[in-house]
Amino acid sequence: MTRNSFALLFVPENPQLGIQNAYIVQVIVRSIGLDSNRSPSVDDRATFFCYADEISSAVESVVLGHLAYPGIPSNLVLKGEKYILRASRKEWNPGKDYWFKWGEQVVSAAPEKWVFEMVPMFEELANVEHRYTT
Repeated sequence: MTRNSFALLFVPENPQLGIQNAYIVQVIVRSIGLDSNRSPSVDDRATFFCYADEISSAVESVVLGHLAYPGIPSNLVLKGEKYILRASRKEWNPGKDYWFKWGEQVVSAAPEKWVFEMVPMFEELANVEHRYTT
């Protein structure tokens, strides 16, 4: 996954996981920094770069989990070693206007897209929970 862009994720059918049809899912991954009203800093970008593979794996797991178990919450917070990843799903109406194929297989657009926002977690933020529990 790349930062601050969207991707179309192909998910093949997988009856073992409960995914009965193949889907195309729109996924947006943003690095928003500590203040969502500002552009990501160099530290924000570096954090995303260092954990890009881990973040991509988390994104794929959430999307697969949702397709296998549609009742999962529409808002999730995942905590990495040095970042927090907020995930939310929203209706994806424009997907209905497109026709997708994977080879000869017609693939449906998922009815919802996922938006992930990565916020770097610095030492002082990581210890906040600890200070209030001890």
